[in-house]
Amino acid sequence: MSKISIIIPCYNQEKYIAECLDSVLAQTFDDYEAIVVDDGSTDNSVKIIEEYLKKSDKIRLIKQTNQGVITTRNNAVKQATSKYIYFLDGDDIVHPKVLEKSYQAIESGKGDIISCKYQNFFNTDEIGKDKPTNRFRKPTKLNMVLRNCITNSALCRKSDFINCGGYDPAFSTGWEDYDLWLNMVLKHNLKIYRVEEFLFYYRLKDANESRDVNANKRRKELNRLIHKKYPQKLISDIIVTFCRFIFQKKITRNGKLIVKIFKIPVFYKKL
Repeated sequence: MSKISIIIPCYNQEKYIAECLDSVLAQTFDDYEAIVVDDGSTDNSVKIIEEYLKKSDKIRLIKQTNQGVITTRNNAVKQATSKYIYFLDGDDIVHPKVLEKSYQAIESGKGDIISCKYQNFFNTDEIGKDKPTNRFRKPTKLNMVLRNCITNSALCRKSDFINCGGYDPAFSTGWEDYDLWLNMVLKHNLKIYRVEEFLFYYRLKDANESRDVNANKRRKELNRLIHKKYPQKLISDIIVTFCRFIFQKKITRNGKLIVKIFKIPVFYKKL
């Protein structure tokens, strides 16, 4: 039995799945299994994955008819044999030390959900260059209520995932990861710890390939679902909206910061 099961859903990822699996096989922590679930792909994804089955016995392939990413991830977790699970989408990439650093953190009791800093990229030659992006605040309970502070890729206990009920099918069009983390943090009082290193790389794609576009279109509906499930989030959003109505901040074209209260300017500063 391995210590970590990497959960990798794949649907029509022939352009990206090889880079994802290469990053998995490059891990310095080698006590893992990688469960790749093909969700009824209609491209060459399965053929590419099958070539990786020949390279390593750490990779397992499960085939199913198309059921969506939530069912796919939930099904994969049921097949996992490890104490810990790590979620990774088939179009993203991880640093060689992501499992090592995450495992050390959770084993030493630093947190129940282990995340890390991340970098956005379009092409792999961008990874590690210039200043990596990490727009998320530190993932405290308060910050998580304000907005999601971690990516979908994180390490947690399989038992905690099951106790929380897994991914909620109500979020099939997006935000399923935010819902899961809020569930763990608010309803089950689990702690998030972030490794302060850039160990995860999130692939940016054209609008026609990205699930984020659909989520943005359904933002109001997803917000309604989140508010209904987590009253703390609803209260937080009401307070933030009220504060934004009272206090307004604007930076002019000539670089001047203007702060207004009830639309009345009260503070100026040249930046």
